[in-house]
Formats: sequence, C-alpha cells, structure tokens
Amino acid sequence: MNALNNLTLILTFCIISFSALSQTMPKATHPQAIKSSNFNQTQQINGDCRYSVTMKTSCSSTFYVRGQIDLLFGDIYGRQVYVPRLDGPLDCSLNEYEVYGPCISLICHLNLHITGDTDLILETVSIYDYLHDPVTFYFDTYIDDGGPYDFNYCHDY
Repeated sequence: MNALNNLTLILTFCIISFSALSQTMPKATHPQAIKSSNFNQTQQINGDCRYSVTMKTSCSSTFYVRGQIDLLFGDIYGRQVYVPRLDGPLDCSLNEYEVYGPCISLICHLNLHITGDTDLILETVSIYDYLHDPVTFYFDTYIDDGGPYDFNYCHDY
C-alpha cells in the first residue's frame, strides 16, 4: 500500500508540474503582417554569426520578384541584424539565404522591406541561428512594393 501511495504522489507531482510549465510557455501565434513606417537600417559590420533565412512563397505569386528584400531581425535585448538587398525569391518555393551578422539571442522581431517590381504572396519567413530553435514569422498575405512589414514576438518572452 505504501508503494501505491508513493506512486500516486509522484504522478500527482508530475501532472501539476507539467500543467504549470505549459501555462508559462509562450504560445505560437500567427499574426498578420502590419505595415510599419519605422524601418531602422542598422548596419552590421564584421559579422560573427551565421543565420539561415528561409522564405516560403505562394504558388499564386508571379514567377519572379524583380526587386530586393531588406531584413532586420532582432532579439528581446534590442540587438539587431540588418540584411540588405536579398534578391527577390522565386514563386511557389522555399528560398534559402545564408547571412552573417552580429550574434544575438533568441530572435523575436522581424522587419521586412521590399523594393522593386513585386507581385509576391509571402507565406512564411523562418530564421535559424544554429544556437536556438528556428523562429517562423507567418505572413500569408500579398506583399507589395514598400512596407516595411513588422512582426514583434518579443512580448511573448
């Protein structure tokens, strides 16, 4: 009977611990892109860290975006990586870019700015920093010339 009580106590503790942990973890959200007028073009010099940026485009987009994409992503501490002039992505595909910049913590913020001829339906932008889990920003919207489009997940941390 004592072993059964110990087992019950352990199971109860595990359930309570898991329940408390799941309530404190940030929940994944899928906000829509919001046009922002404060695109900060922070320059990065002599980058220390490698990042992989993946852009998934819709099959409803035109064949090729004749323009360029500028990215600015950052962490909760305000540190940022500026990536200028990525060539426009192909439609209906995953477009991967290797970029270098200063080392930052967990990525939670993204600004995206497009210039040139565009007819792009951008589904997602994922950023891998090789130290943390990748973060994905969900657009699922038509992206026109200009922007920028701003996401801020930092309030979740």
